[in-house]
Amino acid sequence: MLSSQQIDVYLRDGILVVDDLLSHDEVIEARVGLASTLLNEFGVNVCDLEGTGINLLAASFNGAGGVLDIFYQEWQMKIATNETLFRMTCQLWKEAYCHSGENLEDMMKKRSKNNASSWGAKCSDDHGMASGGGSGGIDDGVDIENEMECFSFKWHPFGAFDCDRGYMYVDRIGFRIPTKLAESIGEQLWNGSATHPIITKIDSKGTRTPKKKEKRPRPIQRSLTPHFDCCPESYHNMTKQGGKWRPIQCFVSLTDNMQHNTGGFEAVPGFHREFRSWVERGRQSSRDPPEDAASRRPRPRPCVGEYTHLDPILDRDIIKRVTHIPVRAGSVVFWDNSCIRSRSNITLRARIPHANSYRNDPPSSDSGDVGTYFGDVLGKSGARAVVYCSFLPDVEVNRIFASRQLEDWKLQRPPRVGDRWMRRDDDDPRKSGDAAPAGGGTTTEAPDRTETRTLTELGKRLLGLEEWS
Repeated sequence: MLSSQQIDVYLRDGILVVDDLLSHDEVIEARVGLASTLLNEFGVNVCDLEGTGINLLAASFNGAGGVLDIFYQEWQMKIATNETLFRMTCQLWKEAYCHSGENLEDMMKKRSKNNASSWGAKCSDDHGMASGGGSGGIDDGVDIENEMECFSFKWHPFGAFDCDRGYMYVDRIGFRIPTKLAESIGEQLWNGSATHPIITKIDSKGTRTPKKKEKRPRPIQRSLTPHFDCCPESYHNMTKQGGKWRPIQCFVSLTDNMQHNTGGFEAVPGFHREFRSWVERGRQSSRDPPEDAASRRPRPRPCVGEYTHLDPILDRDIIKRVTHIPVRAGSVVFWDNSCIRSRSNITLRARIPHANSYRNDPPSSDSGDVGTYFGDVLGKSGARAVVYCSFLPDVEVNRIFASRQLEDWKLQRPPRVGDRWMRRDDDDPRKSGDAAPAGGGTTTEAPDRTETRTLTELGKRLLGLEEWS
């Protein structure tokens, strides 16, 4: 389980890497499972990515970040329902987020310098809040605006919850092949020297249409630029279109990723404590009248679904701070993930901008032997492989989300709730599988498949098959 030092790192940085969640044998088992899934489901042979890598297009949303639409695999679910992983998340929920129904304003009123937590003292020191600059009233001598910035990332509007209960968020996997290979396959497609079933483009609802030939060749996989997985400038109805509250994101790495520009995870540590002021700067500019010269100042960041990218010009100072986060195979990475508004229309929750590195230029293998065994090949192919897996606290909006997610699992169809950039439904519940059947009852029956038998008791609760007692 997590030490107090590890929890302090998460509170300070908004990011935490924990080594050895999986043993060496468990990593190999997962690699073999992934390689088998790629081969059996998509015809991608990790022993021959040059010859079969083109088939990754069938499992990807335009190659973004090397993320593949792979769900429910036994090896994948085993990691996603790992008890140690869940218990670590529970610890972070308890230490990093309000869970007793706290009111933010009351929290600020009750806090005093003499009764501050150890993290509060460090937070104040980091922001130069120890003395002076106070706005009077609450905690004289303390800068209340900075105090709000520093502590507000813990607050949320979803009320009290039991930190030892929750649900899994069914997620995808990452399989980022080397950039040179992705470029080579893309060039073959562009030149017509490679064949592939109808090349299509996909809109936000999953509608596929024939894709016109690009003006230049494009790699079949690309990076994800620094971004947030939320919309800082708008607070949508969380129950609409499968909303959820997921305060922490995480992934488990199946390959070593210790060097910059090898397809790995990048982020801005500590930005969760600056997020509120960043949003306010963008929002303030939107209030200027169009005829005002100030209207040329930065506008609120454009948001698509739950994705908001950083502007390469307006946010260049933040982008300069993006750094590679080294991760070894079997390790897990947690990072802060929430954008929540209070009723006063002030953004109060924060998060970490993150990215998938611009290139994947893997270091050369010392032996020069790519091997023949799936478990070895995946580690030597140069591909970066991760399992995305996170959990949802037991609050009302997440109980609704989990019940809808469970219906998809029962049908073994790709998840239709949540903003996964692969939406296939629309607002008509009859088309999304949400309509109740005639005569009442449930829409589906639990499948008579090995998936149920291979889930642990914890796994069944995390998926929603069994209730928390």
